[in-house]
Amino acid sequence: MNSNQSLQLNLISCTSAFAALQSEWNALYEVAERSTIFSSWDWMYTWWETFSDTDRRDLFILSYYDNNLLVGIAPFQIERKYPHAYIQGRTLRFLASGEHIEDSIATPFVDLLVRPGYEGAVVKSVEATVNRYQRRWDFAEFDFLQENSLIFRCFKRSEQGIKSQVYPYGYRYQVPQVATQSEYLETIPNRWQKDYRKKNRLFDRDGNVNVVVSNAGNVKESLEELRAMHRDRWENRADFLIFESTRFMAFHQRILARLIPQGKAYIKVLTLNDKPLSSYYAFTDKHQVHYYQSAFYRENANRYMPLFYQVCNEIGLAMEQGNCFDFMFDDNEQSYKKQQYAAKATPMYRLVWTPSQYRLSAFNFYKAFKKINSAGKQKLRANLKNSLPTTG
Repeated sequence: MNSNQSLQLNLISCTSAFAALQSEWNALYEVAERSTIFSSWDWMYTWWETFSDTDRRDLFILSYYDNNLLVGIAPFQIERKYPHAYIQGRTLRFLASGEHIEDSIATPFVDLLVRPGYEGAVVKSVEATVNRYQRRWDFAEFDFLQENSLIFRCFKRSEQGIKSQVYPYGYRYQVPQVATQSEYLETIPNRWQKDYRKKNRLFDRDGNVNVVVSNAGNVKESLEELRAMHRDRWENRADFLIFESTRFMAFHQRILARLIPQGKAYIKVLTLNDKPLSSYYAFTDKHQVHYYQSAFYRENANRYMPLFYQVCNEIGLAMEQGNCFDFMFDDNEQSYKKQQYAAKATPMYRLVWTPSQYRLSAFNFYKAFKKINSAGKQKLRANLKNSLPTTG
């Protein structure tokens, strides 16, 4: 389509209109080339159900039509959350982002949803709409972006009055695709191949190994098992436990109830002689498996390495089903995901827009201060740890 051809805007600003968009959104999602499960209506609407009453959020979904055909969606919200309000002001961001760290869903890969052939027209329309409603927002922030995200195409021209800046924002870890489980295992380092074979022999010797898969009838039980394992592993070792967040749990109960019947989400529990050892939580759609969460009980963890064993099997299964497999996000370029599972890192980014140079400068100063402060706290923790007496 010619990028100069105008599209019709329908601004979605209430929950009922968001709900009514479900079938059209789903149809666009299926044909959009860059879409992932995280930009589906199910994910976005479930997030809004769970977080819409926090931090003074307003829906700002831009939907674009060519006659009666939905060709593009910019799934935006406007947020006024402390302390961002003093630095960023009213912040335009994607839906499914901006939660408090203790509730963080950490939704990656969100982007503009666009019907093939309409990329230029939708980008131009988003620019025009965001400029038209500039009095409603002061700053825009988009996280977990991939390098080819369409949102990067907006406001590339300086004469448009919107300042744009890009920052590094961690890495996406993907496993290179092969055909079989055995081919995959050959790609991981020799040390881990030996560990996998050793644990496989132990499981064969010690009893009946089984994988229990969640279904529509046991969603709550599966999630509670994962929560119990997470608590057992991380209690007294982490600053907070994400599964103890009421909103985090509410979101996942809702999203699992929506996606499990569609075959797009599952929790799998690895058991030995009917005793749960580890749990693995993933989303899948459009030939892509996203490893989201996992945990294990500490008892017998050194003996069996159950989570490592389970994840290797899940990667192999994904390969044999013709699916890609990713670990989503990590802030470390040398993550264990690379060392243990032969996953490859690709950079991810944060994008900001603002019409105000003052706000951009304040934002950069605030981020630099947080980085220095965080580094200081980490150094203090290390010094305290090293100063503790040891026993032997």
